[in-house]
Amino acid sequence: MTHSNYAAVVMQRCDALAACTEEPGRITRPFATPAMARANALVAGWMREAGMDVRQDAIGNMVGRYPASMPDAPTLLLGSHLDSVRDAGRYDGPLGVLAALAAVQQLHDAGARLPFAIELYAFADEEGVRFHSTYLGSSAVA
Repeated sequence: MTHSNYAAVVMQRCDALAACTEEPGRITRPFATPAMARANALVAGWMREAGMDVRQDAIGNMVGRYPASMPDAPTLLLGSHLDSVRDAGRYDGPLGVLAALAAVQQLHDAGARLPFAIELYAFADEEGVRFHSTYLGSSAVA
């Protein structure tokens, strides 16, 4: 796959996540809602396609791990959020997750491993829309 193809996939996935909304015609994806669950399921599937081991932590972050070339290697953490404010922009949050995922997909497609593992976090509840609490997902990792 060429770089432009990976970019096109990122944009298609942004569109797919935009459809995970609580309000038709607008992007509204609060933490711990059916729309957020649909977004998490999509991202988990894409992480698996990229050769990542996937889990959801106790707060609701989706975490994909791409193993290193050696056991006990250090880990690079990457991430952004999937929740949104009401009537959000299409790329705020998801683009960070999907761009990092595209980089991991390129490594996987090339059969490459790095001297460090990569953990990609799709954080839950950055925006604090539903419960008026911000950064729950990233705070659970910090």
